[in-house]
Amino acid sequence: MKEEGMSAHPIPKLFCKSEVNTPFDTCQMCNTDLSTKRYLVEKAIRNYPSLNSSEVIFEYAMCLDCAGKMRMELSEESRNRIEQYFRSNINPSNLRNRIDLGNSDHIEGLVSKCIVKDTQINKTQEYSIYALCEGEEIIVGELPYALSAECMDEMTALLSAKSLDILDDFIGNHFTGPPEVMEILKRRPILI
Repeated sequence: MKEEGMSAHPIPKLFCKSEVNTPFDTCQMCNTDLSTKRYLVEKAIRNYPSLNSSEVIFEYAMCLDCAGKMRMELSEESRNRIEQYFRSNINPSNLRNRIDLGNSDHIEGLVSKCIVKDTQINKTQEYSIYALCEGEEIIVGELPYALSAECMDEMTALLSAKSLDILDDFIGNHFTGPPEVMEILKRRPILI
């Protein structure tokens, strides 16, 4: 069910599981089936300009129930600071002009620039992209968007010690990988 001002399109490859190019099918937290649910997708990507390539560092999907619960676990201070960061740094007209009801190719354009810094993400060392999906469709409205590593560092600095501990626990419980990947995960807020 789409709300007014939103459109739905088949999920582009960009927001599918990178190894198999299919939509995410289970929630990272509760393992629930996502085929009929709304869920959030986050992918962190590192660019290698000298090689003209990029790679997905990590990716996951989280149902809206789990995302809401996790958000409420964060301190009120952290939630307020992050909301204020977005309110202060995102141009509202940028959000209103994001929907192209007839063109799913437009989705990649929505994540070509950092929504806060307005920098081309292909020029940054790292960035994350975020989307709201339902089953096998992406819902276009305020999401999808991209955030540069610079923005994520700024947001991480706004989090309380309690909130950082909660995010560290989430990372430790749900992701594995070499130390350099775990370090990247620890310095970025997970989509909430």
